[in-house]
Amino acid sequence: MKVKEFFQKIKIDKITEFLKKNARYFGAAAVFVAMVLILARCTDGTTSDKDPMAGAYQQYAESDNQEVNDLITKYYEYYAAGDTDSLKQIATPISDAEVSYIQFYSQYIEKYQNLKVYTKRGLDKDSYLCSVYLQIKFANIDTPVAGLDFFYVQTKDDGSLYINNVYGSFNQSNGEFDMDTDIASLIATFEQQSDVLALQAEVQQECNEAMLADENLNTFVNTTLQDAIKQWAADYKASVAQAAEEAAAAKAAEEEAAAKAAEEAKAAEEAAAAEAAEAANAKTKVTTDKINVRDAASEDGNLLGQLASGTQVTWYADENGWAKIDYNGTKAYVKADYLADVSGDSTQDTSQSTNSSANLSQGQEITLANTVNVRESMSETASKVAVAYAGEQVTVIESYADGWTKVNYNGKQGYCKTEYLQ
Repeated sequence: MKVKEFFQKIKIDKITEFLKKNARYFGAAAVFVAMVLILARCTDGTTSDKDPMAGAYQQYAESDNQEVNDLITKYYEYYAAGDTDSLKQIATPISDAEVSYIQFYSQYIEKYQNLKVYTKRGLDKDSYLCSVYLQIKFANIDTPVAGLDFFYVQTKDDGSLYINNVYGSFNQSNGEFDMDTDIASLIATFEQQSDVLALQAEVQQECNEAMLADENLNTFVNTTLQDAIKQWAADYKASVAQAAEEAAAAKAAEEEAAAKAAEEAKAAEEAAAAEAAEAANAKTKVTTDKINVRDAASEDGNLLGQLASGTQVTWYADENGWAKIDYNGTKAYVKADYLADVSGDSTQDTSQSTNSSANLSQGQEITLANTVNVRESMSETASKVAVAYAGEQVTVIESYADGWTKVNYNGKQGYCKTEYLQ
């Protein structure tokens, strides 16, 4: 059973019922004891006898098993100190709820003293039914109070002993762990035996006398401690609810992040596919005039720069009168009307009618026979970059099929009519 399920079961009035039910261990007024004396758990036992209940009918004997006695002594030392990590090494399982309770309850305990361990055989020869007489010394209370606790002790595979906490009072009341029916039946039979009942009555009488003799003890046990336990239960329930809410929120955030990541990955994949398709269909085109380059297919797009007439660009697609091109390694847009094809076919067709362009090659140095204007773009109305005089040289950068050649003249680049470069 998980912690959330535990608090679906545990209620404030149930704690009171739990305390009253276990008061037999400590006397009529000792309603706190069941919460104090947390019992132990076990794994499935095996029996070597024909009657697995035989151990319950044995007579009590004060334990002379030093390993059992040491185990019980350590348990109470760790419990009084609130040392749940050490407790888990010798008593298992201990739930999160019980860990919280032990740490809360131990603040009221000064020490457990005068321990006496009584044992009977458990379900098999390697397990023990243990009744423990003890006195509880509460902090700031003069009189110790007697109690009677129970443990079911078993043997590990390595031969060492441990306390089986499934059969403790905390789990018996809250049902966080399932019990073995044979062991549960053995314990029920054990608790009805005359020697066990006699010891319970003896401890109850001692507890009653302590309560009557010390009013501070009586008030602490029956009022102060009960109220504190109820408050602990309410606080723990609230903390579990808050933790559940935080876990649910974290899970939702994680799922949302995963969905967003998947969506972004899909979008990136689709964008990559689109770019690949664009790249596969890309063409080289040339500007026919000086044009603006924008970051969107709109006159409202941000101006990224300008391209001179005659500039070759990589064209990807036309979108509503705009051409998507590559501009310094990024996608940008120019008016589609100002781009012309420079494909092999068009160049070939134009070159057939403009024989002069076929005679010029990149890097070729030409001595001018006439004075020519070097212009900013491939237009006779374009601004002059320079005037190159007859007898001077220009270097061909690129010759175009529409009758213009891009040249370098004294470190300046511009365009001349191809017919003047012969």
